[in-house]
Amino acid sequence: MIETLRSGSWLQRDRLLVYPLVILAITVAATVYVLVSNNGTLPNGSPFGSDFISFWVAAREALAGRPEIPYFADRFAAAQNAIFGDGNFYAFFYPPHYLAYMAPFGALPYYGALAAWTGVSFLGALAVTTAIAGRRIEVALLTLAFPAAFLTFAHGQNAFLSAALFGGALVLLPKRPVLAGVLFGLLTYKPQLGLLIPLALLAGGHWRTILAAGAATIAAAALSALLFGTESWRLFLEQSALAGETLRDGHVGWNKMISAYAALRLAGATHIVAMVLQAAISLAVAVAVMWAWRRNSTVAYDLRAALLLTGALIATPFGLNYDLFLLAPAIAFASAHGMARGFAPWMKSVLAVVYMSPLAVLWLMASMVPVAQFVLAGFFACLAAMAADGRETTAAPVLAAE
Repeated sequence: MIETLRSGSWLQRDRLLVYPLVILAITVAATVYVLVSNNGTLPNGSPFGSDFISFWVAAREALAGRPEIPYFADRFAAAQNAIFGDGNFYAFFYPPHYLAYMAPFGALPYYGALAAWTGVSFLGALAVTTAIAGRRIEVALLTLAFPAAFLTFAHGQNAFLSAALFGGALVLLPKRPVLAGVLFGLLTYKPQLGLLIPLALLAGGHWRTILAAGAATIAAAALSALLFGTESWRLFLEQSALAGETLRDGHVGWNKMISAYAALRLAGATHIVAMVLQAAISLAVAVAVMWAWRRNSTVAYDLRAALLLTGALIATPFGLNYDLFLLAPAIAFASAHGMARGFAPWMKSVLAVVYMSPLAVLWLMASMVPVAQFVLAGFFACLAAMAADGRETTAAPVLAAE
């Protein structure tokens, strides 16, 4: 059995087709059970895709000429309660250009908007994973059945968009650096995921991408200011202190987070201690990523991309369980590397564990037991060890064939 796990021979194509279908069947059945048991709502009384309430109501307010409402907690809570009446509140900590992204969905009824949002953003993420690992049915099934995809669907969250922009930029970077920069610029709607991107690009000397990312960021901010006024940007910047308090005081729930900071707070560490240790971990990850991305690097591009995606999740103190969907393109890049050059010992089994890990994160969340941080650290360490292997002799991108 140990040799089977070491070689990964147990992970055959037929299992890559059957296992995702089993996961999908169980996921759908469990979701239907929860909704039916709660008269069509989630246990807290909110509709399915509860986090999407924040995006949808913010978009409605913006379309109604009130783009400032999402940045006033009391008025935004009143706007949500006037529609849903469940007493729950979902904050909006996003810059005004995210309002521009969401505006078209605000014109639709809630469930229609939720279906359109998750459907379109998932297709974008699916296009990225299949571009990396090959346009094959098993890749599509694995992407759809990835447990972090369920978390994103259930919350109505934006992890699909993050994966599409981040992963898509990495797919395009070798041959279309300017377009890659545009995608990186659009990813600034969630800046905590991009802490390592400038460092990697600087280390690799990707100047056209850096300039394009800066231009795209400025253009997105200018367009949102034109659409919603400069006041919305002032209010967003003033609200940043509230986002910091949300992290510090656990308003979202540290058990729902995937960062070392959250794990340390759950273990009883103070805010200062947890933040200092988080900073030290982030710095170590940043050094490893910059080493792999340096201009004269001999590390295969697929590994560099997987390291950056995984490192991005480790480096931020504010990451939620659904953000683990960013592992989908990371796993795809690592798989593409293995298919092109051969899998290192244990690597197939490691990828399987990482793939299934969001289930353990969700299961142990209620018990206040953090596991995501250790999975991310272990995966990053495996990728870094492969990158440091002297047998990696080419920096050229190797993506899976059609």
